[in-house]
Amino acid sequence: MNKRAIPIILALASFTLIFLAYCQVDNNITDEDYIYINKYLEADKIKSLPTRRDYDDEIRFLIGVQRVVQHVAETTEGLPLGTSREPRDLYLAHKGLCYDRSRVMEKIFRSFGLKTRHISIYSTRNSSSATVSLTTEQTPSHAVTEVLTAKGWVVVDSNAPWISIDINGNPIPIARIQLDVTEKDIVWLKDTFPEIYRNSFVFVYGLYSRHGKFYPPYNPIPDINYKELLDNFFPFP
Repeated sequence: MNKRAIPIILALASFTLIFLAYCQVDNNITDEDYIYINKYLEADKIKSLPTRRDYDDEIRFLIGVQRVVQHVAETTEGLPLGTSREPRDLYLAHKGLCYDRSRVMEKIFRSFGLKTRHISIYSTRNSSSATVSLTTEQTPSHAVTEVLTAKGWVVVDSNAPWISIDINGNPIPIARIQLDVTEKDIVWLKDTFPEIYRNSFVFVYGLYSRHGKFYPPYNPIPDINYKELLDNFFPFP
């Protein structure tokens, strides 16, 4: 390799990393977020998650937060592209779709010390190909949240009053749901089980949008949180 090219390559690599870091979805919880998180909890008289808690405490809290966020934004109209979609925005607009609600739920959960990861689900029912589904604009999709509880990861749906626990109350991670759908062996199926999970799908951690218009700087670069994205390759327990 030409020695003169090395500095140019390093500069380009550095610029690329800085640019991607600038574009990535910011998951920090702001002072304003905390103000509105309290408003959500107060709206449904949800008790704060205690510092010393058990699995049952966590499940009750997840269900309570899910209920109030879906109630605050119970319309089928999303917040406009290219605008903020944080807890304040959803609370004041009283509207939102799956990607808006899941964002708010994740911030509330993380504000109480729960680990979360954002999930984008894309149906492969018609394409039978993960690549085609991920790159086709009209592919049926869904945004949900996975939360780490004392017993493992549980999916909290953003549209339906449903979380992924089996008949014994144990959590089911999204990877298990995907496997069970593939094997047609969903023994823990319930009436409120959302349609998107009933057929084959591919999911991606950390991908918030493919178009880049949900979060600043609102450019064509997909909205991604790279720390969460790594869980697709090196999932932590």
